[in-house]
Amino acid sequence: MDVVKTASVDTLLSTRARLKPPASRLVARGDVAPLYLFAGGQPDPYSFPYDDLVEATREALQKEGRGALSYGDALGYLGLRELVCEKTRYYEGFEISVDNVLITNGSSHALSLACDLLVDQGDPVITEAPAFSGTLNNFRKYGPQLIPVSLDQEGIRTDEVEERLKELQREGRRAKFIYTIVNFQNPAGMTQSLRRRTELLDLADKYDTFILEDDAYGELRYSGEAVKSLFGLDTNGRVFRTGTLSKILGAGVRLGWILAPKDVIPKFSAMKTDGGTNPFVSRVATYYLRKHMHEHIEELRGVYRQKRDLMLERLQAGLGDSATVSHPDGGFFIWIRLPEGTDPQKLLDLATERRIAYVPGPSFYPDGVSGLDHIRLAFSNSNLDEIRQGTDLLCEAIRLARG
Repeated sequence: MDVVKTASVDTLLSTRARLKPPASRLVARGDVAPLYLFAGGQPDPYSFPYDDLVEATREALQKEGRGALSYGDALGYLGLRELVCEKTRYYEGFEISVDNVLITNGSSHALSLACDLLVDQGDPVITEAPAFSGTLNNFRKYGPQLIPVSLDQEGIRTDEVEERLKELQREGRRAKFIYTIVNFQNPAGMTQSLRRRTELLDLADKYDTFILEDDAYGELRYSGEAVKSLFGLDTNGRVFRTGTLSKILGAGVRLGWILAPKDVIPKFSAMKTDGGTNPFVSRVATYYLRKHMHEHIEELRGVYRQKRDLMLERLQAGLGDSATVSHPDGGFFIWIRLPEGTDPQKLLDLATERRIAYVPGPSFYPDGVSGLDHIRLAFSNSNLDEIRQGTDLLCEAIRLARG
């Protein structure tokens, strides 16, 4: 039998395909699947409304069968755009129009569209550091110069943002946008204060740039008071805001959106070539959420609040004041600054032996090196017994990894 030679694609890869995230110095060593899944931000599968989604599918097909199974509107299914407007009004207290909404294939797609629209190779983009690793990898495909800005308990350091903007101005350059995760920052956990949001908007005006506001978890607030979004505060068309149904309905739904000024939405839409984002699932999600959105979100808040509180309780019991642990008001994650003297590689090895998966801190920094003294834990995808047992084992590993 003749052997078929497979052509090598490597020599023809695009510049984007050749770009790779910085390699972390931390490598997990082990060949046994993790039992305590504290790494990815997966929603709780037992929270998915299976029976009601079956009913919503039946109703959507009964009422809109042909439309649901055909190509859709370039801006997305009108019913879902209307639902985003209703959700924004109910949970955030300000009005938007369907003309401000473009439906996307999850919020990652929305973030990619912002880069598609604005970023060329080498363009400056200011980002929080730490910031969500998935978004940093998303941005890296477009080859920007990622300029990190640190965080404190009020969120992004606007004094540092201005320093970076001034430096670019002296070089005759502008940041294409400032990326910020405003609520329950992933991974650090804080919610950006109203003062910082106002200052950030002023800086965007002063230095003629945009703000890319990422809010994947905004509805999942378990404590504290909500702060009006940057998009809701903006009066000068400086903010693009992304959202998603992945955390409140199911990650497999793959539906999100970008909010933008009315005159910019067609520019975003022009970057899409998908024939209208998933017209069928858009209808199923809309029919379900029209009836169940508020009660379902309240149920999710109760589920995740209990998980957050238990993980924080076990971390306090196991580490006391030796580590600095975030206390997020919502979202899925807890950010830990490890006790002084902790060997991060030894900790990773010990955790892997105990079948614990977490994300090391360097994953959340543009340089892939900073943050060695931090780890991120997700409590969302584990049941209460797994959180209790896994967190206790992790605390044991942290204690053993010191000194």
